[in-house]
Amino acid sequence: MTLSIKKKCPNNDCTGDIDIKYQTNTDNIDNINFACTTNTYTKPTVLMCKKCGILFSELIYKFGGNQFEKNYQEIEDTKYLSQIKYKRIYFENFCKKVGNELGDNLSVLEIGSYYGVLGSIIKDKVGKYSGLELSKHGSNFAVKNFNLNIYNETIEEHLIRGIKYDLIIMADVIEHFYDPFKVFNQISSILKKNGKIILTTFNIDSFYCKLTKLNYHWIIPYHLVFFSNKTLEDLGKTNNLSLYKIENDPRYVSVGYLLEKLNLIFPKIGFIFRLINKLKFIKNISIKVNLGDLNIYYFIKDN
Repeated sequence: MTLSIKKKCPNNDCTGDIDIKYQTNTDNIDNINFACTTNTYTKPTVLMCKKCGILFSELIYKFGGNQFEKNYQEIEDTKYLSQIKYKRIYFENFCKKVGNELGDNLSVLEIGSYYGVLGSIIKDKVGKYSGLELSKHGSNFAVKNFNLNIYNETIEEHLIRGIKYDLIIMADVIEHFYDPFKVFNQISSILKKNGKIILTTFNIDSFYCKLTKLNYHWIIPYHLVFFSNKTLEDLGKTNNLSLYKIENDPRYVSVGYLLEKLNLIFPKIGFIFRLINKLKFIKNISIKVNLGDLNIYYFIKDN
């Protein structure tokens, strides 16, 4: 793909010039695996807006928003399903952290509910839980296995329903949106007065991100916009949302899954990770991973 730096900022309200942050070559990217746990580590060029400071993938210019939505609808993430045991450990800890924001009188919408693991934990802690998920496979799994109320539709389609919520949760979702600036405006509009948003994502301005640069393991084809604490705070302000708390968010995975990822990130010594991964008694052990790059962000609607 021939990159023109004359392209505009993906934030339609910004008129800043675009510069290259990290350069690579994605000429051969035609088929992208959009599953959240894909083993594809092809790197897109990362661009930066000189005015607002937002970092984003060049693939925003390659595909239209409808194309991304279409691809997400067809996701069947078997790798994620194999890790559900460990996802549950993570989400149980997540719910403990955000517990003060929950309550049996609250209506909650989880955007990007995927296979329903978080929903299955949170539904008994709130008044009413609903999920919004594009993946048909994920939606069907969540309904069948966890008896969750899932809307298999886009945010724009959901807006037509006119439902208002006390709390909206987005766990590792904001970075997937083709236009997160528009999305934030939309979800702010369906929040009740004093409603809240809780989201998780990686901080592109963290020490580990700066250290690894383009080799950072979450710079991957299906992550489109990369936020820092400041750019997330600015995003909230423009949509009548105040960022009032940031909390570190370590994850839990199996040793086998971690070794698979290390094999992809460090291919030159991949034989070591593959050898260790053959030890069955090790690969299923749960391990906590904390690189200081993942956070929980808490917003409250100003009016």
